[in-house]
Amino acid sequence: MKKHFKKSAALLMAASMAAVSLIGCNSSAKNADTNAAAQSSAGAEDTEAGKPASGGDPVTLRFSWWGSDSRHKALLAVIEAYEKKNPNVKIEAEYQGYDGYYEKIMTTLSSNTAPDIIQLSKEWLPDIQGAKHYLADLSTLPVDLNTLKDRLLEIAGTYNGEPNVFPCTVGGSVIYVNTDFAKQYGIELSKAYTWDEIKVLGKSIHEQDSDAYLMTADADMLNRLFVQPYLAQKTGKPLIDEETYSMNFSEEDAAEAFRNIVDLYETNTLEPFGEAATFAGQADQNNKWINGKIGMIVDYTGSAPKYIASIDSPLDVISMPVTSDAKSSGVAYSGDRGFAVNDNSAHKEDAAKFLDFLMNDPESIAICKTDVGYCPTKQSDDILIAAGVVSEIQKKGVEISEPNSYTNNMISGNTELEVTRKDLIQEVVYGDITPEEAAKELTEQYQTILDELKANK
Repeated sequence: MKKHFKKSAALLMAASMAAVSLIGCNSSAKNADTNAAAQSSAGAEDTEAGKPASGGDPVTLRFSWWGSDSRHKALLAVIEAYEKKNPNVKIEAEYQGYDGYYEKIMTTLSSNTAPDIIQLSKEWLPDIQGAKHYLADLSTLPVDLNTLKDRLLEIAGTYNGEPNVFPCTVGGSVIYVNTDFAKQYGIELSKAYTWDEIKVLGKSIHEQDSDAYLMTADADMLNRLFVQPYLAQKTGKPLIDEETYSMNFSEEDAAEAFRNIVDLYETNTLEPFGEAATFAGQADQNNKWINGKIGMIVDYTGSAPKYIASIDSPLDVISMPVTSDAKSSGVAYSGDRGFAVNDNSAHKEDAAKFLDFLMNDPESIAICKTDVGYCPTKQSDDILIAAGVVSEIQKKGVEISEPNSYTNNMISGNTELEVTRKDLIQEVVYGDITPEEAAKELTEQYQTILDELKANK
């Protein structure tokens, strides 16, 4: 790769967004044809007077999300249940994997072709609402926000004091561990590992079996689950100070975070990047993981169901590795995603009624289990624990991700900052630049971006 970030990356992103938009339209049409029978309908009586949506007038809503097969199946079943209760409502499902989803949504929002209900990452809110008021104020619509757990709406769904996203999960990041692999190689599941200890362990495992690796990660995972947490561990803070628009980490901190990635590959702790890239956004489908040749995957607690389903061996979770001088766990404990209503939708009230059913109705909660997210509302805990469907693994993961965590802010998840960091990580992995060169370029580019953001706030 070459250093051509600013102009070339911008052109590349524009081309990518246009291509993804076309792909998204084609895949949406395919979904509509292929999944017509599954496009759902469930709906509880609405929160105002128990009336059917739109008073019985025919309504078609589009609902877009990303996720794994288990999430797709759960949301399609919720749609089906809602349509049965509200026969005048048809909900068209538009779903895909994570890769390319952000670009697709940003393109459809800017072209006024976005779905009525949209799954979003909380970190995209500044990009979306900062550009234009694309998302509806949920407090003005028939969706009950009071069901959410304490402070979750504030830290995970609010932008500039306005609730725009109904969080669908709560938790943080952990390490998923194949316990048979752990037993084979003497991995202590009660131990809190440092990054250096992880490298020693990974090196030893690969020396015993050249086909085995302790971990795997794609570019996005390296970005969000390795480098970002490492920097937060060094400072105990989000990457960016939201008041001053300044970096909370130093160039030296960044160089150390990049060097950590290089060391993980040089010790063969991480599966080779090119092999992992084959399963980008689908680490649970990695053949080496499925066949017991990879022992650990770092991911969010909301991903527990897919990892549990992906292997025959028992699964466990342990806490994230930390630096030896860590000021925090580096885990951003919060709700990382949720659902929003398009402010330009011709059927905002109907969209909100479906959202209310999706997140608050006991029938929907029972259908979704934890495939859509982990218990963001007070009643979801009660319903799913009573039903015995809350996974002990996911429950444990949420519990161990909270101690010594930090609350991230939205400016730290700015997409331009994310893309810059992700590009540099890949250059470092491919050996095009050194960790020190990457750190220098990262801080310089961050400063330029932050100066622009501050000037435009």
